[in-house]
Amino acid sequence: MIKQTIQLFALPLGVQLAPPERDAFLKVLPFEVQRKVQQYKRWQDQQRALLGSTLIRWALLPYIDDVLLQLAHNEFGRPYIAGHPHWQGDFNLSHSGDWIVLAVTTIGRVGIDVEEIKPVSEDMMIYALSETERQLVSHQPLHVFYEFWTLKEALFKTGLLPILSPYLLDTTNIKKTRKDLFTQLLYLDPQHPVSVCGNNENSKLITTILNKEQLLQP
Repeated sequence: MIKQTIQLFALPLGVQLAPPERDAFLKVLPFEVQRKVQQYKRWQDQQRALLGSTLIRWALLPYIDDVLLQLAHNEFGRPYIAGHPHWQGDFNLSHSGDWIVLAVTTIGRVGIDVEEIKPVSEDMMIYALSETERQLVSHQPLHVFYEFWTLKEALFKTGLLPILSPYLLDTTNIKKTRKDLFTQLLYLDPQHPVSVCGNNENSKLITTILNKEQLLQP
């Protein structure tokens, strides 16, 4: 099996962009993406969409010419590169709290999820976790719940599992039965765990922390 390298790019949300900064990011995006970004009312949501869209293009342009970089969405809303016959890779975006993260691989599939650790109700834990997962989380610090939750989301977002919702995944069972999958957990800071999943157990994860100015450089 071909060794799969997964690149994880992490970008802080940062303070609100000044209008000239925001315009500099907008102008590198296609018009239809600019329009979608500007539909968000809260500056935090607009900035996540703006920086996330810019990050995707910045990370993919080394592999695909700008003219050919056309993104589409499947029936589940998952973005992919459309109409490029030589692209065999995948990418996946997530954002929460202070971070925007993107996973990219040139071969196979990838999923990623970042979450900001916040208080969670018992009802939410019951809804989100399988019975086995709840037993493992019981009496553990709150961050353990988020480690399970980010893993469920990352697994689901690969599109490799025939499940309609991450809530229905049992990560303990998947780890026993799907030895072909790669999963890795890391923390960007104490409040933001990230899980990454790929379809090659021998994958290597390379993590790069970016600043927003780098996204405007070729």
